[in-house]
Amino acid sequence: MAEYVERAGARPVSPARGVARVLERAATWLAMSGGLVFCLLIVMSIVSIVGRKLFASPVQGDVELMQMGAAVGAAAFLPICEMHDNHIKVDALTSWMSAAARAALDTLAHLMLTVATAAITWRTVMAVNDAMSYGEVSTLLSVPVWQPVALLVPSFALLTLCALYQTVRSAASAMGRSS
Repeated sequence: MAEYVERAGARPVSPARGVARVLERAATWLAMSGGLVFCLLIVMSIVSIVGRKLFASPVQGDVELMQMGAAVGAAAFLPICEMHDNHIKVDALTSWMSAAARAALDTLAHLMLTVATAAITWRTVMAVNDAMSYGEVSTLLSVPVWQPVALLVPSFALLTLCALYQTVRSAASAMGRSS
């Protein structure tokens, strides 16, 4: 089992002010809603299993709903991970570096994440538009595909903003300024 290990020289999460506070609150709200989605998926799964075993009547389309809900719920956790700078990091190769050098690498990593998530957000919006224009629906329940895909957009957009914030924060730290 993996355990969380605090990095040496890591910046503690301080009470947020200004933009950081807005991003923190939005990311927290989104993570809580993602947790609620997973709780609802668990309830639906239990109802479906019990219905299947006892009454030969499972929840119709439970696998489709699980796939859609899990994607939306998982995406909702990404912004809070970025705001707290708790994405997976491999420090084995950088432990010998100075704090400024690690901050410079963090800046590069956050910048790359910003660019990647901006592209993912843009392409997800385009996928929503395509799914709407083609009238694409899920196989069993005929749920319009654009609806669950559209629910991913706020998570990706907020992740982009959080990554941009962390890029600026890491750059300030790398240059020796307080962030």
